[in-house]
Amino acid sequence: MTSAQPELFDAHAHFFSSDCARYPIDVTGAREGEEAIRKRIAADPLDEETLLALWRECGVSGGAAVQYNSVYKTDNRYAIEVGDRNRDMTGTVVMLPAADPGTPDHIARLGRAHNVTGLRLFGQPDADGTYPWLDSGPALETWRAVANAGMAMVVMYVPGTVTARAIASIVTLAKTFPEVPIAIDHCGWAGSGTAQEDRPLEAIVALENISLKFTQININRWRANGYDPSEYLTRLTDLVGPDRVMWGSDVGNTQMLFPALVAEAVAATSRLSERDRHKVLSTNGRAMFLREEA
Repeated sequence: MTSAQPELFDAHAHFFSSDCARYPIDVTGAREGEEAIRKRIAADPLDEETLLALWRECGVSGGAAVQYNSVYKTDNRYAIEVGDRNRDMTGTVVMLPAADPGTPDHIARLGRAHNVTGLRLFGQPDADGTYPWLDSGPALETWRAVANAGMAMVVMYVPGTVTARAIASIVTLAKTFPEVPIAIDHCGWAGSGTAQEDRPLEAIVALENISLKFTQININRWRANGYDPSEYLTRLTDLVGPDRVMWGSDVGNTQMLFPALVAEAVAATSRLSERDRHKVLSTNGRAMFLREEA
């Protein structure tokens, strides 16, 4: 790390192993295609040893081991093991179905026995436009369990456009569980369309427990839509404040070399003040996903 590079904490890293006997994979529905992802897992795994070495090489002090849905679905064992073995620099964000009646007890057990610091929820709307995987009665029990465990909640909805009804559901949940820090993955897809299409995001401004997480997916989309990533990120930071934006690389899913992902993140924050840049690239993610040991 050069003296000019700010401190970094990667709030969105996907670890996966080529040891498919010990950690069976389920690549059903993988975006890049099942055959392609199987080849990548075998030839170029992003396992614990590999990614931690890349972090050290690139000046990344730690990060969140975010369960890789495309490879493991809700079998969280590998991410949990990574987090448990590296408590000083890594917390694990698991994926479980919030509406499953067994999930609240599962969350409670994980919080007691492992270095799990967050739960990630993922899904698309039902035919009627609602999000039962996010805010149904059973899902609310999972939110209560996350609150009781002192964990964060990470929400990723699809399709990849700013969706007013999804944002409204997240706002209601943030009001219901003000003690739960919430990160909206990929900034809720801000910048995927016009400025007018981003307007629903204004509803989160007053909710201090909601943060936006930007990844390389966002940077690529902003550039493709004609935005300067540094200008667009500054706009989002101005909208919600520098304490509520964080960086995650999406390494392991976005297929770029890790040093390039770091360079893109650093460039995207170049318009921010040194203080705000430190928050966005390091402090905010660390505060949400790293459990400080007593």
